[in-house]
Amino acid sequence: MSTRAEKPATHAVFFPFPVQGHVTPALHLAKLLHVRGRVSVTFVHSDSNRRRLLRTRGPAALAGAPGFGFASVPDGLPPPCGEDDDDSPQVMVSLLASLDAFVPHLKKLLDVSASGAPSTCVVSDIDPVLRAAADVGVRAVTFWTTSACGVLASLHCQQLIDKGFPSKVPEMLAVSD
Repeated sequence: MSTRAEKPATHAVFFPFPVQGHVTPALHLAKLLHVRGRVSVTFVHSDSNRRRLLRTRGPAALAGAPGFGFASVPDGLPPPCGEDDDDSPQVMVSLLASLDAFVPHLKKLLDVSASGAPSTCVVSDIDPVLRAAADVGVRAVTFWTTSACGVLASLHCQQLIDKGFPSKVPEMLAVSD
């Protein structure tokens, strides 16, 4: 008779937007679910993000544990020319343009998961990733990683619209000659 502690019935695949403010909170949640919830986890990085992690933190940064593994998918971005090149605005534009390139690779990963267990859930904040999960019939959960400032700003958007703020922006930006 197998017990739940031997092999978790749930296998979550985490694939946050590949920048630090999204990866860090998703990694914390993934670790928490793995330890407390006995959830098997595959944490997916884009290739460029994986290269960055290995360069800045060394091979131990992607060392997994039993039931917790890392995988990467091609993003089509070239390796950076210099150490600071991957923080430039052009890289962010390229990354945004490459989001759809993740989809076929992620679908393969969901079919044959890195951990060997079938994927039961995808956790992401990337729309093409959430759509890919739906395409292959895997449940998807959106994990929104925003700051407290971002939450407060979004809560007040309707008030600003009601006060006519968006229509006043062109007047405020106008430069008099």
